[in-house]
Amino acid sequence: MRFTASLLPTVLSSFLLAGTASAAQPDLTSSAAFDKTCTNVKRSLRMSVQEQQAFVICKDVALVQHVWTFVEQGSRRMGENKPSNTEIALAVRAELTHARDQLRQSRQMLEKIRIRSSADGLLLVPATWARDLNGDGSISTAERNFFAIPARRDGQLKLQAPSEDESYYEDEYNRKAAIRTDQSDIAWSLSYHYFAEALMEMALSYQYRESEGTSSRAIFLAHPEGMQRAHRLLVQGINTSEKMRRAVLAERDDDLEWLANPRQVNTVFPVPMDADDFRVWGELMSHLIPLVEGKTLLPLGEKMSGVMAAMARVCPEGQGFSVSALFRNAPKYPLEATNRQAWQAYCRKIDAAHPASGLNAFIQSYAGKPEQTDSAAMRYLRRLLWVN
Repeated sequence: MRFTASLLPTVLSSFLLAGTASAAQPDLTSSAAFDKTCTNVKRSLRMSVQEQQAFVICKDVALVQHVWTFVEQGSRRMGENKPSNTEIALAVRAELTHARDQLRQSRQMLEKIRIRSSADGLLLVPATWARDLNGDGSISTAERNFFAIPARRDGQLKLQAPSEDESYYEDEYNRKAAIRTDQSDIAWSLSYHYFAEALMEMALSYQYRESEGTSSRAIFLAHPEGMQRAHRLLVQGINTSEKMRRAVLAERDDDLEWLANPRQVNTVFPVPMDADDFRVWGELMSHLIPLVEGKTLLPLGEKMSGVMAAMARVCPEGQGFSVSALFRNAPKYPLEATNRQAWQAYCRKIDAAHPASGLNAFIQSYAGKPEQTDSAAMRYLRRLLWVN
């Protein structure tokens, strides 16, 4: 279920591709209407804006169903048939390939969508979508509420498995939430699709084979071009996210919003975002974008910790970690790339052409504020995950 849950932001993003439905428009406001729309919508050169949006939503929901069914039924078959590691690897690779290809089709459609007025949107009430996601012929409480939107409140990030307790969804979710999309919502969705597709490309760049004397070489880089595609997608995703942030701030309407700026109050976005949140978000992006693009290098900061510190500490004084170099020349055997020497291949000299990133200084200054307790950090992490 972890893989299925990881797709949730992507699927939620495709909710936002939807206005008032007329008889000739796709209707995604109820389970029955959803079934009819997804049965009828087909990709063509003459699709309306509404049909383009419905195409993405239907395809993403179908992907969730496919993955959920694979995980549950595949786990059951593994217990019964005891497949070899190679057989498991081949089955997982086939599923990842399917997910990558479906995400690519959705992403390519999203890139074409231009919502020029409120009439181009569709009205969504996601909690009305009741789907049999695992293919067992019934709809559980968790499946019936899977697409419901969490209630809007300021709180810490919580990760838990889907619940079968109906009262949980009554308390924690807004099952009456309705959304009318605009172009900034398309950008929100598109950036998530870039990120999800990049993750699939990274995973598919590597393959499994029975170890030849050492298990550390069981996973090897088979398709280096996949890592380069993943990097391009990440760069596009993070730039699209910043465009979306600016587009949201520029909005003047207030009509069934998803991600809303501080002036907009008619929103069902799960986390409140004030002016300071948008400012911090923008400052973070100003450091992340050039770092991911390879224009800046990550040096070691005095108080760095976690993944960034692990990357930065491999580089000697005067050098910094290059994210783009990692994707251009990815580790051939990732299970062996755990020592300092292996990661030093991605260190580059800090100079005028490739200055040091200000990301670590930004994070240290933010984390050092008195109000930034662990609980406050988890609240902000929840914001960052929802805004991608």
